[in-house]
Amino acid sequence: MSLLTLPAPDPALRLPFEARPKALAQWLEHLPFASPLDAGQLLATALHGLNRLTLDLTTRQDLLLLFHPAVMRAAANLEPLMTDAGVPPLAQQRQASTLLRTLMQETCVAYKGLLQGLTSQHSGRGHARRQAEFSARLMAALRDWMAACYLGYGTPPAGLWHEMHSLYRSVQAAGMSETESGDTVPASVAYRQTLLLALADPPRMNRSEFLHTQYYLDQLARLAQLHPAARAPDTCGFAVPANSDRSPAQADGTDAPLWLDTDALCRALHDALIRMRTGESPRRIGFHPAMEGELSLTLGKRLLMLWRTGAKRGFQRYPADGTAIEVVAGVSAIHRLLDNALLQAAAPQDEDPDSALIADTTPIGAGPAKFFTSLWTLRNDSATGLALSATPDAPLNLKVGDALALRPRIEGDAEPDEHWSLAVIRWVRMDDTRRVELGIERLSPMIQPVWVRPLRGRHKGSPEPALYVPAERKQPDRLLLPRLVYQSGMDAELWHPPRQYLLTFGRRLEHTSSFDLIDFTLFASENSADGTST
Repeated sequence: MSLLTLPAPDPALRLPFEARPKALAQWLEHLPFASPLDAGQLLATALHGLNRLTLDLTTRQDLLLLFHPAVMRAAANLEPLMTDAGVPPLAQQRQASTLLRTLMQETCVAYKGLLQGLTSQHSGRGHARRQAEFSARLMAALRDWMAACYLGYGTPPAGLWHEMHSLYRSVQAAGMSETESGDTVPASVAYRQTLLLALADPPRMNRSEFLHTQYYLDQLARLAQLHPAARAPDTCGFAVPANSDRSPAQADGTDAPLWLDTDALCRALHDALIRMRTGESPRRIGFHPAMEGELSLTLGKRLLMLWRTGAKRGFQRYPADGTAIEVVAGVSAIHRLLDNALLQAAAPQDEDPDSALIADTTPIGAGPAKFFTSLWTLRNDSATGLALSATPDAPLNLKVGDALALRPRIEGDAEPDEHWSLAVIRWVRMDDTRRVELGIERLSPMIQPVWVRPLRGRHKGSPEPALYVPAERKQPDRLLLPRLVYQSGMDAELWHPPRQYLLTFGRRLEHTSSFDLIDFTLFASENSADGTST
């Protein structure tokens, strides 16, 4: 069954405005756009009612033309509310995500209704132009619905890819796939943007990377070309399963009548990255001005690989036995977890560990601090990572790039013997039941809490909680710092009980939205016997 099967008329529904363009225009003027959730809810409710009223085609068309700019404005206002969203999201973020998807879904239903009404009419003056315009707007709304699902860490609902593939085949057969329509890109461009977004692996993106990926798509998606698979050129590209309900990332080659040729796109992206790396501004290259900085360069390099060869798994994953895994998320929380363990270990046997203050265990005199532990189920495992799932009750707000401490939890074992290991979230998914899946990469089997005080000239910064990652295999000693602390070549004091050191920050080995993993050079120890450089 089609995902966008038109709903049956409902005589009981009443619109908040009379079904006349003038009345709608006045109603739209008074929408509270300063409150994105309120404006979005009013628009979604109005579109829901409009899609279930019996109206003549001309009236419906005139009303939707008025709705279009208001819907785009409301959607643009809702997206920033989800910028810092993780999983499970906070209440307002969850409301914004649900509302954005609903708004896009009702918009899709509205434009599909117009198209079906047009096809039932005899061809007349302006018929082809209107059909091309509403096809382009429907494809753009389907694209935005798909993006809203990814933005909320969800997966597209069943049938959504089928709708997009079917619409593209229809407009391609009618010769309307490249027809411009005012402020809406041609249907073929919106379709290619969606295919490329799916290939960019959205579950592995944080929200800033997602936004910058859309900037890249706005400028480069037109360079990707669609060809019949039977005459696919000998260039980089991807099979498109256009007769199914799957994305190009899910294609297995058995049902792929189309070929997405990304050769020209990848060459243009490669040239743009070189120009930005050598100092040219994004505006001069023709990109969005906000694409200045390291994020766009590192993301562009990753997109180049994904749009050239696709995502490939480095190691095979194996099903796990459902072991329970304890998880603590965030650099500060992990530091408190490990610091508390040290306090309890050092507390005298006849004292309550929760009330003990160990003076030589922290440079700022802090006592035991609280942290939140969540319990997850191990789903599969590999040489470098694992997949976890849970349905947390609390709004953990976990994000791609968050640091995790984890250890197995054996049933009935009050205090597991296992050490806490260090990991990082690489991908996140959440379904409509709020069941969350995490893809985790292991970073180190051992971590220790330390304090770092940056030295900026003659000024000392505030002590920052950090994690010491001991050397292993070919890796040197490293530090995992909370974001915004690292500066290359900066000196800092390191307090690692019971000793204090001076060091210089070295190379940044990894950067995420929540931490920097760096190496360092240790050059003095305050408690060393001779005071010489270490």
